This record gives sequence, C-alpha cells and structure tokens, in this order.
Amino acid sequence: MTAKSEIDERMLDQALAWQAALEQDDADWDGYMAWLEADPCHREAFDSVALVTAAVDDHRAEIGHLLAAQVPAQDPRKRFSRVFAYAGGGLAAAIALMVAVPMLWTQQVGKTYSAEAGASRTVALANGITVTLSPASSIVVHGKDGRQIDLAGGEAHFDVRHNPSRSLTVSAVGYTISDIGTRFSVTIGGNVFRVGVSDGNISVASPDASEAVQVSAGHQLIAGGGDLTLSPVLASDVGSWRSGRLSYSSAPLSLVAADISRYSRKSVKIDPSLEASHFSGTLVIGDGTRLLPDLAGVMGVRIVAEGNGARIAAR
Repeated sequence: MTAKSEIDERMLDQALAWQAALEQDDADWDGYMAWLEADPCHREAFDSVALVTAAVDDHRAEIGHLLAAQVPAQDPRKRFSRVFAYAGGGLAAAIALMVAVPMLWTQQVGKTYSAEAGASRTVALANGITVTLSPASSIVVHGKDGRQIDLAGGEAHFDVRHNPSRSLTVSAVGYTISDIGTRFSVTIGGNVFRVGVSDGNISVASPDASEAVQVSAGHQLIAGGGDLTLSPVLASDVGSWRSGRLSYSSAPLSLVAADISRYSRKSVKIDPSLEASHFSGTLVIGDGTRLLPDLAGVMGVRIVAEGNGARIAAR
C-alpha cells in the first residue's frame, strides 16, 4: 500500500500557482484536474490556499491596520501601498498572517443550519451549492463562500454546481469529502458514515485508509468499525428521504436504527446480537410511526418497548 503523502511547501506553491492560473481566460483546466488527481494532498493544499486567500480578502482592512503598526515610519502613501501589497502578495504573506494574526482566524466562526424534528430544510449557499437537510439534522458552514461544511448530525443532500475552479469540502466524523460539482447524500448515525453519489464523482479521505477513495455516480461508501465498503446503489435511492422513503442497500442496522430515531422521534437501540446485521430495502416514512413495525415485518425481528423508546431484538 502506498504511503500517505503530506502537504509540503512545494505543494502549497503549486496550489498558489494554479489558483492564479485559473483566473486567466486561457486557463489549463485539463492540466489542473490532472494535478488535482495526482495526489489527494493536492486538493487539500489547494483548499488551504483558497481558505487563506478568502480570509485575507474578508479582513483586508483589519490586516492593513495591524501590519501598518509593524512597518517603520515613512511616507503614509508608501506605507499604505506596502501593507496591502504584503497582505495580498503571495503564499509567504498569507502564512505570515496566519502566524502573526491568529485573532483573525478565531473570528471565522461557522454558521450553523439546522432542520427541526419532523421537517426538512433547504439551504442555498454561495457558488451554486444547495444543501437539503433531513429532519433533526444540522451542518456548520465555514466562510462566506461555503467551501467548507461540517455535517454535525443526521443526513444532508448536496447539489453542487460544477465549477473546476472551486472545490467543496464536507467533513463528517473524521471523513472528508472533496467535490467540484455533483449530487450526493451524506449520513452519520450509529457510529456509521455513509455517502452515496447520484451524479458525478467525489473523493473521500478516510482516517482508516492511506489513500482517498473515489466514489462515482451509482455507488455508495459505507464506513463503520474501521471497515470501508464500496458498493453499487441506485441513483434514485440516494437521498430518497426527500421523496418520503428510506432506501438502503446493505446498510448496517445501527444506521437504520439511527435514521428511524430521527424520524420517529424515539430512541431506537439494537441488541448486541444484531450489531453485525445489515438491511436492504425501502421503508415509507409517513409520520414515522410505522417505520419500526415495517422494519420488523421485513427483517423478521421483534420490537421491544423501552420507556419512551424501543429496542430491535432477534425473534
């Protein structure tokens, strides 16, 4: 297995060069994509440079005042010019700003979007990114351009307009999804991570793998307990909850139980004897009250009431 590479100064310089090149009318998109796919760290380096650039742009005035205090006394017009040339002049300047002005980074507080229990929510972000949250789910969006998103809980469907000059990064329980334009759905629950793609391609970096996994349309990646499973999935089943159904293809039962918990608003647990069980099939959501009985009928399991919740047990 190939050893995992790390971001170095050379990669950052290349990323900075590509960022400048892509702003030109005759940009070499094929060359950029080839460089991006040559190493998983290239995308991370490009995103890091983009984040620094965005932060500098967002705080240009504050940076000017802070740096002006460190510039020796001279003609005010020359000092003003020098400060802003420094603030926008390259990677070295950006790194210096990151070290010298950490207060600017602590101000980059993400904005949280949540969907209440019993209702989904659609959020339109910048750069042609639309996120639909399933009930009782939430995301945290970082930066004005929404390039970095954390899935804090539940499930979210992403519709990303294709734009090679901009990449979206979605993080969830240690996994990082990179995308430049596609449609996919991400779910976390029951210590399981699942991403399904209905259109386009994504790259998933995993803490359990040395290389990113490429997931194309009609496929899903499921991770849990240190295992990664890439398998086919119907494109229509990706984000199927938006049309009133929960569709699964060899999904861990713990993930199914977590989904039912959100839709039924009850705590749903599973017996230890069923922890290795998987489920394939479709459940109609409705008001959420029939999900457990329907699952029991399909799987041949029994539902045991426990306080305000329930437990899925073997017959």
